[in-house]
Amino acid sequence: MNLSDLTLSSFTLSSFSVNCYVIAAKGRPDCVVVDPGLEPSQVIVAIKNNGLTPSALLITHGHIDHIGGLAEFEAEWPQTPIYIGEKDKPKLADPDYNLSNYFDIPFTTHDASYAVREGETIEVAGLSFKVLDVPGHSCGHVVYMLECEERSIVFSGDVIFAGGVGRTDFLDGNQDDLIRNIRTKLFTLPNETLLFPGHGPATTVGREKCDNPHLNRQ
Repeated sequence: MNLSDLTLSSFTLSSFSVNCYVIAAKGRPDCVVVDPGLEPSQVIVAIKNNGLTPSALLITHGHIDHIGGLAEFEAEWPQTPIYIGEKDKPKLADPDYNLSNYFDIPFTTHDASYAVREGETIEVAGLSFKVLDVPGHSCGHVVYMLECEERSIVFSGDVIFAGGVGRTDFLDGNQDDLIRNIRTKLFTLPNETLLFPGHGPATTVGREKCDNPHLNRQ
């Protein structure tokens, strides 16, 4: 798979400014959605306008700003399978654990279709995503790596941002785990690897190795 064979759209949703990504292989009628976010109406409209149908919803972790849009997607495409990390799966049914009660927007949804683990590969919509466990921001946080010939793309959720890292002060967060996993799981990837985070602009592994102050000072 080459990068030129893909279409990749990013949408910034709700007051949380969470990134939702829609990825499709050119020439196919299906797509993959990473983190449906909260208030995803513009994403749903764009998918329909492009003649696409979601074949999978990939969830990096179970916090409300990343899962709140599941209800709208289910209303439009009720058979779309949901993938989430095994240890974050319980968050879908627990408004305390998914932080929706914390933000006074209580939310639950039905169980995920698949609980994924480190090293699994998800083959869907003509695309192949490798799962990496990267806990720290959340105990079951996973990232999804789409391997391409020129350079891979990692949908990194709230693990790492351009110049920042995810919060670790929620329930099951752990700062030491987060930093260690960034270094052992993400920083061992090639420097040119693209990182598409849950908030803010895209970056690369090499740039964050050099410039991310939260990692350079550890």
